[in-house]
Amino acid sequence: MNSISEKTIEDILTADKSILAEILGTSSVDLSLIARQKTVPSGKLDLLYLSNDELLLIELKVVDFYDEVINQINGYHFDLQELQKQNKLIHSDIKKIVLVPKAKPIYSQICERENIRIITFNPEDVLSKFYEHFKELSHFLTIQAGDYGVVRLGLLNTTLKLLGDGLCLEDISKKQNKSAKTIKNRISVASLLNLVVKFKNEYFLTDLGNQFNEMRENTNDRLSQAQMELLANFIKENPFYSSITFTIFSLIETVFVLSKNTYPVPKDAVKDYFVKSVGKTSTWKTERARETATYIFSNYACELEYLVKINNQFYISPKGIQAILLLQLNRSIKLIESRK
Repeated sequence: MNSISEKTIEDILTADKSILAEILGTSSVDLSLIARQKTVPSGKLDLLYLSNDELLLIELKVVDFYDEVINQINGYHFDLQELQKQNKLIHSDIKKIVLVPKAKPIYSQICERENIRIITFNPEDVLSKFYEHFKELSHFLTIQAGDYGVVRLGLLNTTLKLLGDGLCLEDISKKQNKSAKTIKNRISVASLLNLVVKFKNEYFLTDLGNQFNEMRENTNDRLSQAQMELLANFIKENPFYSSITFTIFSLIETVFVLSKNTYPVPKDAVKDYFVKSVGKTSTWKTERARETATYIFSNYACELEYLVKINNQFYISPKGIQAILLLQLNRSIKLIESRK
Protein backbone atom coordinates (compact mmCIF):
# COMPACT_ATOMS: atom_id res chain seq x y z
CA MET A 1 0.00 0.00 0.00
CA ASN A 2 1.37 3.43 -0.98
CA SER A 3 1.54 5.95 1.87
CA ILE A 4 2.53 8.99 -0.18
CA SER A 5 0.39 12.11 0.28
CA GLU A 6 -0.20 15.12 -1.90
CA LYS A 7 1.17 17.32 0.88
CA THR A 8 4.50 15.48 0.85
CA ILE A 9 4.93 16.00 -2.90
CA GLU A 10 3.72 19.59 -2.59
CA ASP A 11 6.24 20.23 0.20
CA ILE A 12 9.03 18.96 -2.06
CA LEU A 13 7.97 20.94 -5.12
CA THR A 14 7.80 24.19 -3.14
CA ALA A 15 11.05 23.49 -1.29
CA ASP A 16 13.01 22.56 -4.43
CA LYS A 17 11.96 24.57 -7.47
CA SER A 18 14.36 22.68 -9.73
CA ILE A 19 12.25 19.51 -9.42
CA LEU A 20 9.04 21.35 -10.28
CA ALA A 21 10.78 23.18 -13.14
CA GLU A 22 11.92 19.86 -14.61
CA ILE A 23 8.38 18.48 -14.49
CA LEU A 24 6.99 21.64 -16.12
CA GLY A 25 9.78 21.79 -18.70
CA THR A 26 10.92 25.27 -17.72
CA SER A 27 13.73 26.95 -15.80
CA SER A 28 13.66 27.19 -12.00
CA VAL A 29 14.93 30.78 -12.32
CA ASP A 30 11.65 31.70 -13.99
CA LEU A 31 9.45 30.30 -11.21
CA SER A 32 8.24 32.46 -8.34
CA LEU A 33 5.78 31.08 -5.79
CA ILE A 34 2.78 33.39 -5.39
CA ALA A 35 0.56 31.23 -3.20
CA ARG A 36 0.22 27.73 -1.79
CA GLN A 37 -3.03 26.24 -0.50
CA LYS A 38 -4.72 29.55 -1.23
CA THR A 39 -8.32 29.71 -0.05
CA VAL A 40 -10.75 30.84 -2.78
CA PRO A 41 -14.55 30.55 -2.94
CA SER A 42 -14.46 27.14 -4.64
CA GLY A 43 -11.90 25.61 -2.29
CA LYS A 44 -8.13 25.59 -1.73
CA LEU A 45 -5.94 25.68 -4.81
CA ASP A 46 -2.66 23.80 -4.51
CA LEU A 47 -0.02 26.00 -6.13
CA LEU A 48 0.11 29.34 -7.91
CA TYR A 49 3.37 30.36 -9.57
CA LEU A 50 4.53 33.25 -11.68
CA SER A 51 6.60 32.11 -14.67
CA ASN A 52 7.89 34.91 -16.88
CA ASP A 53 4.68 36.78 -17.73
CA GLU A 54 2.20 34.01 -16.94
CA LEU A 55 0.49 32.70 -13.84
CA LEU A 56 0.60 28.92 -13.48
CA LEU A 57 -2.38 27.46 -11.63
CA ILE A 58 -1.21 23.98 -10.63
CA GLU A 59 -3.47 21.26 -9.26
CA LEU A 60 -1.51 18.32 -7.86
CA LYS A 61 -2.75 14.74 -7.53
CA VAL A 62 -0.96 11.56 -6.45
CA VAL A 63 -3.73 9.40 -7.94
CA ASP A 64 -4.69 8.92 -11.57
CA PHE A 65 -6.66 11.67 -13.31
CA TYR A 66 -10.42 11.63 -12.71
CA ASP A 67 -13.41 13.66 -13.99
CA GLU A 68 -13.87 15.96 -10.98
CA VAL A 69 -10.39 17.46 -11.43
CA ILE A 70 -11.67 19.38 -14.45
CA ASN A 71 -14.43 21.11 -12.47
CA GLN A 72 -12.04 21.68 -9.60
CA ILE A 73 -9.34 23.51 -11.57
CA ASN A 74 -11.90 25.42 -13.66
CA GLY A 75 -13.46 26.67 -10.41
CA TYR A 76 -10.08 27.88 -9.15
CA HIS A 77 -9.42 29.53 -12.51
CA PHE A 78 -12.69 31.44 -12.31
CA ASP A 79 -11.93 32.54 -8.73
CA LEU A 80 -8.51 33.87 -9.75
CA GLN A 81 -10.01 35.80 -12.64
CA GLU A 82 -12.41 37.42 -10.18
CA LEU A 83 -9.46 38.42 -7.99
CA GLN A 84 -7.81 39.96 -11.04
CA LYS A 85 -10.95 42.01 -11.72
CA GLN A 86 -10.72 43.30 -8.13
CA ASN A 87 -7.02 44.15 -8.63
CA LYS A 88 -6.08 41.65 -5.93
CA LEU A 89 -3.97 39.50 -8.23
CA ILE A 90 -1.43 40.17 -10.96
CA HIS A 91 -3.13 40.83 -14.29
CA SER A 92 -1.61 38.07 -16.35
CA ASP A 93 -2.71 35.08 -18.40
CA ILE A 94 -3.49 32.08 -16.18
CA LYS A 95 -2.43 28.66 -17.40
CA LYS A 96 -4.26 25.66 -15.94
CA ILE A 97 -1.99 22.70 -15.21
CA VAL A 98 -2.79 19.35 -13.60
CA LEU A 99 0.06 17.16 -12.33
CA VAL A 100 -0.90 13.48 -12.07
CA PRO A 101 0.90 10.11 -12.13
CA LYS A 102 -1.33 8.82 -14.97
CA ALA A 103 -4.15 9.99 -17.24
CA LYS A 104 -6.16 8.06 -19.82
CA PRO A 105 -5.87 9.40 -23.41
CA ILE A 106 -9.55 10.41 -23.40
CA TYR A 107 -8.83 12.96 -20.65
CA SER A 108 -6.10 14.58 -22.72
CA GLN A 109 -8.66 15.33 -25.42
CA ILE A 110 -11.23 16.66 -22.93
CA CYS A 111 -8.66 18.82 -21.15
CA GLU A 112 -7.36 20.23 -24.40
CA ARG A 113 -10.85 21.58 -25.10
CA GLU A 114 -10.90 23.08 -21.58
CA ASN A 115 -7.43 24.65 -22.04
CA ILE A 116 -6.08 22.43 -19.28
CA ARG A 117 -2.60 20.97 -19.62
CA ILE A 118 -2.10 17.51 -18.15
CA ILE A 119 1.47 16.68 -17.11
CA THR A 120 2.29 13.21 -15.82
CA PHE A 121 5.02 12.67 -13.25
CA ASN A 122 6.41 9.85 -11.13
CA PRO A 123 6.05 10.52 -7.37
CA GLU A 124 8.91 8.11 -6.64
CA ASP A 125 11.21 10.15 -8.90
CA VAL A 126 10.24 13.32 -7.04
CA LEU A 127 11.07 11.73 -3.69
CA SER A 128 14.40 10.37 -4.97
CA LYS A 129 15.48 13.65 -6.56
CA PHE A 130 14.63 15.58 -3.43
CA TYR A 131 16.80 13.23 -1.38
CA GLU A 132 19.70 13.57 -3.82
CA HIS A 133 19.44 17.36 -3.85
CA PHE A 134 19.13 17.40 -0.08
CA LYS A 135 22.49 15.63 0.22
CA GLU A 136 24.32 18.28 -1.75
CA LEU A 137 26.55 20.62 0.20
CA SER A 138 26.73 23.38 -2.36
CA HIS A 139 23.38 24.95 -1.52
CA PHE A 140 24.10 26.25 1.95
CA LEU A 141 27.85 26.61 1.49
CA THR A 142 27.49 28.99 -1.45
CA ILE A 143 24.84 31.32 -0.02
CA GLN A 144 26.44 34.72 0.40
CA ALA A 145 25.52 36.95 3.30
CA GLY A 146 24.54 40.52 2.58
CA ASP A 147 22.81 43.49 4.14
CA TYR A 148 20.76 46.25 2.57
CA GLY A 149 21.00 48.90 5.25
CA VAL A 150 17.50 48.21 6.59
CA VAL A 151 18.21 48.29 10.32
CA ARG A 152 14.91 46.76 11.51
CA LEU A 153 12.32 44.54 9.89
CA GLY A 154 9.58 46.73 11.35
CA LEU A 155 10.60 49.42 8.86
CA LEU A 156 9.05 47.26 6.13
CA ASN A 157 5.58 47.88 7.57
CA THR A 158 4.59 51.18 5.99
CA THR A 159 6.44 50.47 2.74
CA LEU A 160 4.61 47.18 2.24
CA LYS A 161 1.26 48.71 3.21
CA LEU A 162 1.70 51.36 0.52
CA LEU A 163 2.79 48.70 -1.97
CA GLY A 164 -0.34 46.73 -1.11
CA ASP A 165 -2.39 49.88 -1.72
CA GLY A 166 -1.11 49.88 -5.30
CA LEU A 167 1.59 52.56 -5.12
CA CYS A 168 4.73 52.22 -7.21
CA LEU A 169 8.20 52.57 -5.68
CA GLU A 170 8.52 56.18 -6.79
CA ASP A 171 5.23 57.14 -5.16
CA ILE A 172 6.12 55.22 -2.00
CA SER A 173 9.40 57.13 -1.86
CA LYS A 174 7.53 60.46 -2.03
CA LYS A 175 4.84 59.37 0.42
CA GLN A 176 7.39 58.25 3.01
CA ASN A 177 9.79 61.07 2.26
CA LYS A 178 12.60 58.57 1.78
CA SER A 179 15.17 58.21 -0.98
CA ALA A 180 14.48 55.84 -3.87
CA LYS A 181 17.47 53.77 -2.72
CA THR A 182 16.04 53.36 0.79
CA ILE A 183 12.69 52.15 -0.55
CA LYS A 184 14.38 49.84 -3.06
CA ASN A 185 16.48 48.35 -0.26
CA ARG A 186 13.38 47.71 1.84
CA ILE A 187 11.69 46.01 -1.11
CA SER A 188 14.83 43.92 -1.66
CA VAL A 189 14.76 42.72 1.94
CA ALA A 190 11.02 41.97 1.63
CA SER A 191 11.69 39.95 -1.53
CA LEU A 192 14.33 37.89 0.26
CA LEU A 193 11.77 37.13 2.97
CA ASN A 194 9.18 35.99 0.39
CA LEU A 195 6.92 38.98 1.11
CA VAL A 196 7.24 40.55 -2.35
CA VAL A 197 7.61 39.28 -5.92
CA LYS A 198 8.74 41.20 -9.02
CA PHE A 199 6.67 41.13 -12.22
CA LYS A 200 7.47 43.20 -15.33
CA ASN A 201 9.61 45.66 -13.36
CA GLU A 202 6.83 46.08 -10.81
CA TYR A 203 6.55 44.66 -7.31
CA PHE A 204 3.58 42.86 -5.80
CA LEU A 205 2.85 41.28 -2.43
CA THR A 206 2.94 37.50 -2.18
CA ASP A 207 0.39 35.61 -0.10
CA LEU A 208 2.84 35.80 2.80
CA GLY A 209 3.16 39.54 2.17
CA ASN A 210 -0.60 40.02 2.26
CA GLN A 211 -0.78 38.10 5.55
CA PHE A 212 2.03 40.28 6.89
CA ASN A 213 0.04 43.42 5.98
CA GLU A 214 -3.17 42.11 7.50
CA MET A 215 -1.38 41.48 10.79
CA ARG A 216 -0.05 45.04 10.93
CA GLU A 217 -0.99 47.16 13.95
CA ASN A 218 -1.12 50.92 14.41
CA THR A 219 2.54 51.29 15.42
CA ASN A 220 3.99 51.78 11.97
CA ASP A 221 7.62 50.81 12.45
CA ARG A 222 7.27 47.92 14.89
CA LEU A 223 6.35 44.34 14.13
CA SER A 224 3.16 43.15 15.74
CA GLN A 225 3.29 39.87 17.65
CA ALA A 226 1.44 38.16 14.80
CA GLN A 227 3.85 39.56 12.19
CA MET A 228 6.80 38.43 14.27
CA GLU A 229 5.43 34.89 14.53
CA LEU A 230 4.69 34.79 10.80
CA LEU A 231 8.24 35.79 9.79
CA ALA A 232 9.92 33.73 12.51
CA ASN A 233 8.08 30.59 11.39
CA PHE A 234 8.89 31.20 7.73
CA ILE A 235 12.59 31.70 8.47
CA LYS A 236 12.72 28.68 10.78
CA GLU A 237 11.18 26.50 8.09
CA ASN A 238 13.28 28.00 5.28
CA PRO A 239 16.75 28.82 6.71
CA PHE A 240 18.41 28.54 3.29
CA TYR A 241 15.71 30.47 1.40
CA SER A 242 17.89 33.53 0.76
CA SER A 243 20.94 35.47 1.90
CA ILE A 244 18.79 37.25 4.49
CA THR A 245 17.37 34.09 6.10
CA PHE A 246 20.79 32.42 6.00
CA THR A 247 22.53 35.39 7.62
CA ILE A 248 19.93 35.75 10.39
CA PHE A 249 20.52 32.10 11.26
CA SER A 250 24.28 32.61 11.11
CA LEU A 251 23.97 35.38 13.70
CA ILE A 252 21.83 33.19 15.99
CA GLU A 253 24.25 30.31 15.56
CA THR A 254 27.15 32.62 16.45
CA VAL A 255 25.55 33.37 19.83
CA PHE A 256 24.74 29.69 20.31
CA VAL A 257 28.35 28.59 19.66
CA LEU A 258 29.97 31.36 21.73
CA SER A 259 27.64 30.69 24.66
CA LYS A 260 29.71 27.60 25.42
CA ASN A 261 32.56 29.88 26.51
CA THR A 262 30.75 32.79 28.12
CA TYR A 263 27.14 33.66 28.76
CA PRO A 264 25.58 36.06 28.09
CA VAL A 265 27.63 36.64 24.94
CA PRO A 266 29.26 40.10 24.54
CA LYS A 267 28.48 42.02 21.37
CA ASP A 268 32.15 42.39 20.37
CA ALA A 269 32.66 38.62 20.54
CA VAL A 270 29.57 38.11 18.39
CA LYS A 271 30.80 40.63 15.83
CA ASP A 272 34.19 39.00 15.25
CA TYR A 273 32.88 35.44 15.05
CA PHE A 274 29.81 36.36 12.97
CA VAL A 275 31.80 38.14 10.24
CA LYS A 276 34.14 35.15 9.92
CA SER A 277 31.34 32.58 9.98
CA VAL A 278 29.58 34.13 6.96
CA GLY A 279 32.83 34.49 5.02
CA LYS A 280 32.75 38.29 4.94
CA THR A 281 36.16 39.10 6.42
CA SER A 282 37.43 40.46 3.09
CA THR A 283 34.13 42.16 2.17
CA TRP A 284 33.23 43.81 5.46
CA LYS A 285 36.79 45.07 5.90
CA THR A 286 36.27 48.20 7.96
CA GLU A 287 35.27 48.24 11.59
CA ARG A 288 32.21 50.29 10.65
CA ALA A 289 31.08 47.71 8.07
CA ARG A 290 31.43 44.84 10.56
CA GLU A 291 29.68 46.86 13.25
CA THR A 292 26.79 47.77 10.94
CA ALA A 293 26.25 44.23 9.65
CA THR A 294 26.26 42.79 13.17
CA TYR A 295 23.91 45.53 14.37
CA ILE A 296 21.42 44.93 11.54
CA PHE A 297 21.23 41.15 11.74
CA SER A 298 21.21 41.05 15.54
CA ASN A 299 18.29 43.49 15.36
CA TYR A 300 16.46 41.10 13.03
CA ALA A 301 17.14 38.15 15.34
CA CYS A 302 15.92 40.12 18.36
CA GLU A 303 12.82 41.43 16.55
CA LEU A 304 11.87 37.83 15.76
CA GLU A 305 12.55 36.87 19.41
CA TYR A 306 15.31 34.39 18.59
CA LEU A 307 17.68 36.47 20.74
CA VAL A 308 17.42 38.97 23.59
CA LYS A 309 19.88 41.86 23.89
CA ILE A 310 20.53 43.53 27.27
CA ASN A 311 23.43 45.92 27.93
CA ASN A 312 25.24 44.92 24.72
CA GLN A 313 25.08 41.26 25.64
CA PHE A 314 23.08 38.55 23.90
CA TYR A 315 20.92 35.83 25.40
CA ILE A 316 19.43 33.06 23.29
CA SER A 317 15.69 32.41 23.72
CA PRO A 318 13.94 29.01 23.73
CA LYS A 319 12.72 29.83 20.22
CA GLY A 320 16.31 30.55 19.16
CA ILE A 321 17.60 27.26 20.57
CA GLN A 322 14.84 25.30 18.83
CA ALA A 323 15.52 27.02 15.50
CA ILE A 324 19.29 26.57 15.63
CA LEU A 325 19.03 22.89 16.62
CA LEU A 326 16.77 22.28 13.65
CA LEU A 327 19.26 24.07 11.41
CA GLN A 328 22.18 22.05 12.71
CA LEU A 329 20.25 18.79 12.39
CA ASN A 330 19.35 19.44 8.74
CA ARG A 331 22.85 20.58 7.89
CA SER A 332 24.43 17.59 9.64
CA ILE A 333 22.27 15.20 7.62
CA LYS A 334 23.46 16.87 4.42
CA LEU A 335 27.10 16.62 5.47
CA ILE A 336 26.86 12.98 6.57
CA GLU A 337 25.03 11.83 3.47
CA SER A 338 27.40 13.66 1.13
CA ARG A 339 30.33 11.57 2.44
CA LYS A 340 28.76 8.18 1.68
